Amino acid sequence: MKPTTDIKGEHYAITIILGAMKKLAHDMRIGKFIDSYRIVQILDFLHTFSERCHTEKEEKCLFPALLEYDIPWTADTINQLTDEHKLAHDYLNEIDTLFDEYLSGNAQVLKSLSASMMNYVVIEERHIKIVDNVLLPLCDKVFDTEKLKFVVADLKKIQDQNVGHIKHLEYYKFLTLLYTENDVVSESVYY
Repeated sequence: MKPTTDIKGEHYAITIILGAMKKLAHDMRIGKFIDSYRIVQILDFLHTFSERCHTEKEEKCLFPALLEYDIPWTADTINQLTDEHKLAHDYLNEIDTLFDEYLSGNAQVLKSLSASMMNYVVIEERHIKIVDNVLLPLCDKVFDTEKLKFVVADLKKIQDQNVGHIKHLEYYKFLTLLYTENDVVSESVYY
C-alpha cells in the first residue's frame, strides 16, 4: 500500500466523524436531543485515532519524509499544517471542557460547545483539503520505491503502537454505524 492511500483513507474516516460533529452541533443549536454517548464516542476517536495516530503519522513520518526532498514551498506548507494540528488540538480541549460542563448540568454551554465543534470541523476540513490536494500528490510524484517502503513501515508502526488492531476494528465499526445512520459523508470535504 502507498502511504498516500493510507493517509487518504484516514482522512475519509475523519470526514465521517466531522459530518457527525456537524450534525450534533446543528442539533445543539436548534435545541434537539443531545446524544451524549455519541459525543463521547467521537471524542474518543478524535483523541485516540486522529491525534495519537493520524497526526503522528503526518508529523513524525510523512512530513519529514517529504521535507527531505528540499522542495522550497513545502516547508511553509508543512509548518502551516502543523500549526493547524495544534489549533485543532486546542479546539478539542475546549470541546472536552465544555462537554464536561454540560454533563455537570450546565446546559447554558451548548451554544459554545456547538461553536467549538464547528471551529474544529472547519480547521480539520481545510487541513484535509490541503494535504489531499497538495501534499499527497507531491509525495506520489517524488517518493521512490525505497522511500515508500520506509514510510509505509513507519506508518504501520505508529498505528500498531498508538491504536492497535482491536481498537482499530472498534473504530471501523463505529464509522460504519455513523455512515449508515446519518449518511454523513454526503456533504463531506473528501475530494
